[in-house]
Amino acid sequence: MLDIDDFDFDRTAQAVYVMNPSSRDLYETWEDLRSFMVSMAYTYYTKTQSFSTGGFQLTFFTNVSGGTTCRASVSAYAASEFVNKIKGLIGA
Repeated sequence: MLDIDDFDFDRTAQAVYVMNPSSRDLYETWEDLRSFMVSMAYTYYTKTQSFSTGGFQLTFFTNVSGGTTCRASVSAYAASEFVNKIKGLIGA
């Protein structure tokens, strides 16, 4: 059984949708991106402990009840690209 960390998935999808321009090209809303993230979690949770794209990272671990929990975070690539873009805008 897979437990999705809803808080992580919501916040990560919102952040990636702002930070990664390609996500706005592929998805109408951050909720659509979140749905894709959830589908990737269900696809890969029995195959790996980690899954990453250019925008987000999914990490799977065994929880205290013996099931699997999936947490989402912004990928290093997306964060770095966003910071570099912001630095260019502010002249830093």
